[in-house]
Amino acid sequence: MPAVRKPPLLLCTLLWISCWMELTAALSKSDFQQRRQGRRRRLPEKVLIGYATDCNEKVAKSIAAGVNVVVWSFMEISKEISTGEIIITENSLNFDNIRQLISKLDTEGYQDTLHLVSFGGWNGPHLDTSLTAKQWYEIWKNHVGDIFDGIDWDLEGHDNLDSPTNTFSVECLNLMGDISRLANEDGYIIGMAPPQSYFDLGRSSFSRSVNLAEPDRRWHNEFHYFGSNVYAYLFSRFGAYINFVSVQLYESYSRAAMSVHYGKVLPGDYLKTFVNGYNENKGQWYVDFEQDKTLQYSSRTVELPLSKLVIGLANGWAINEGEKVIFFTSEQIQSAYRQLLEYGVTPRGFMFWVIGEEGNNGIEYAKELSSILKPRASRPSSASDL
Repeated sequence: MPAVRKPPLLLCTLLWISCWMELTAALSKSDFQQRRQGRRRRLPEKVLIGYATDCNEKVAKSIAAGVNVVVWSFMEISKEISTGEIIITENSLNFDNIRQLISKLDTEGYQDTLHLVSFGGWNGPHLDTSLTAKQWYEIWKNHVGDIFDGIDWDLEGHDNLDSPTNTFSVECLNLMGDISRLANEDGYIIGMAPPQSYFDLGRSSFSRSVNLAEPDRRWHNEFHYFGSNVYAYLFSRFGAYINFVSVQLYESYSRAAMSVHYGKVLPGDYLKTFVNGYNENKGQWYVDFEQDKTLQYSSRTVELPLSKLVIGLANGWAINEGEKVIFFTSEQIQSAYRQLLEYGVTPRGFMFWVIGEEGNNGIEYAKELSSILKPRASRPSSASDL
């Protein structure tokens, strides 16, 4: 009879510890899934959205300060061409850590906080169109549907002007829309965060490219990374399944920045004009989609209800960018918002990029914007412990 070789005691101990940790993690995940099973959190009446690129104490502090929607950035889903293997990429996110943080926040009384996961980002990938919407959605739901309350679309362009992701394929746009429909009908929240030129109220031009220049522009007409209403198509066709749109006023050399730095419009006045523009036009503007024959979508009026409009801002990091990225002080935002309240014309809320930069140049947007917007009627008594 062959001898039975027993592993050394140290190896047995290490194996036992490893198995115990895996079992504990599995039980913790199972408990988390049971508590959230079948529960879909509703979008708050007023939203204060903060983007997070990793799971750290700043996220918890921002939620305690008033952020009630966290968008975790960025996740990827793709299929290996040669093997058909599905690849889930967390990037700088750690889903286990996020799951634990959400569980802790829930016990602290922050069940009203939504957690979405974002796809795309600047220089990030577009969706893998080798997957159908049903396949993509089932992969997403099975992998992280217990963690996140929805999906945020933040697909943008690339530094390399020749990159294929500087043009949205029709297949990618329709995949985004079909996934939005499946997820929203299943009770998940869908948001999108287009740079200002990608969702451009008052301009009728359309292009799926986002490496465009504007030669007739009187300010920084050398810039080659503008879009032309590409997200307007997504909202026009699938808007019933999209809960909010965070328009990035902090797009590089945006129309907001041009109005303030070149046109000398006061920042607070620009915010009022921007929101009033949606209200006075009932959120409607005509887009000539037929400029792109491949799209096979007739030109029409796009309508964004004010209740779905979120103002996208950049926190303290933007101060270091000079005129390239517009920064609004809390005083400017408060002045504009107070007057909009008096007119009875307010957006759904504010979004800022990014929680990790809170404190940069002394700017604490979570606290400052919360004092303006008042997204929560009251805070848990234990908020100071976070």
